[in-house]
Amino acid sequence: MKLYISVILLFISYCSCSGYFRSELFTAMPGCSEDVILPVTPVNSDFVSSRGQCLANCLGDSRCVSVNLCEDPQSGQVCHRLPETSNGSCSNLQAAVWCVHLEPANVCQHGGTFNDALSKCDCYDDYTGTYCERRYTDCTEAFEGGMRAVTSNNRHVIIRPLNAPRDYLVECLLSNGGYTILETRPSTCNDYNKTWAEYKTGWDTSCSRWLGLEALHYISHQGNCTLGIYVKGAGGLVGLFYYRGFRVDDDASGYKLSFGNSFKHPTSAVGNGFEYGVAGKGINGQRFATWDRPDPSGCAVLDGAGWWYGTDCPDTNLHKSFFMVKWPDDSGVIRIVWSLNIQIRVIRP
Repeated sequence: MKLYISVILLFISYCSCSGYFRSELFTAMPGCSEDVILPVTPVNSDFVSSRGQCLANCLGDSRCVSVNLCEDPQSGQVCHRLPETSNGSCSNLQAAVWCVHLEPANVCQHGGTFNDALSKCDCYDDYTGTYCERRYTDCTEAFEGGMRAVTSNNRHVIIRPLNAPRDYLVECLLSNGGYTILETRPSTCNDYNKTWAEYKTGWDTSCSRWLGLEALHYISHQGNCTLGIYVKGAGGLVGLFYYRGFRVDDDASGYKLSFGNSFKHPTSAVGNGFEYGVAGKGINGQRFATWDRPDPSGCAVLDGAGWWYGTDCPDTNLHKSFFMVKWPDDSGVIRIVWSLNIQIRVIRP
């Protein structure tokens, strides 16, 4: 009888982004002197203390699409809110001393366009932010930003986690809040005896896909993470186990894995595979190891797989060869795993 193993590591992060708009949303017409106005009847005029106040008043008035801002020797600055623009033509402007005409500028970066109706930038190509100035930090932010897949729930997205040095192409499951998939492992895939460099940067082959330890480090440091492991296998093995406060440190620390307290699912539980058996087999606080950067016990070489190792080789190494991946059930009995997925929820303060 064949046993089938599939490995999917998923990241879920929740965050919210609040936008704000600066005076750069408006600019003087290129090629026109500032001593000009657009000669149309204003929808309203008021005295203001600064250019910023004038522009803020315009943004708060649905009828206003541009402004004439003029200096009044007696009263200071007068802000005239206008219902029209010059349509990009200097010829539509009229000379006026001590005045400047300001119109919306496309301050949206990376191909974004300014949405007049919503007074915000519409972003494309996996960019977000007030001015489309950055990538999504993970798939949950992309989901909360309105991103959806076209024909299924899955879509490849370019993300950049907080403080990360580069972008990462990830597969997003854009449903139920948005998941970032770290790893996929088909049932017969055994190509996990790779180098430290490969585990750090990740790989994408016909056999498996691994996002990489570097990305895992930055994603898990974005907030308070909870790692949830769902396994299903022989002997009725099925259920969930959680690790709160999960994180992976940087390269200098050997990508050390750590977590706080752990707990079972209240109705569908399995055992604690990360701390299974004797204390030396637990991986909390342990460094990652590969055959070319081995652990002191030689487990990475013996198991033929990169993983987090303690003073003894853990039985529940999820990168072992096919037919050898195991996990404890709710009673602590070790079982062969047929399928599993791992999810991380990142909650930012």
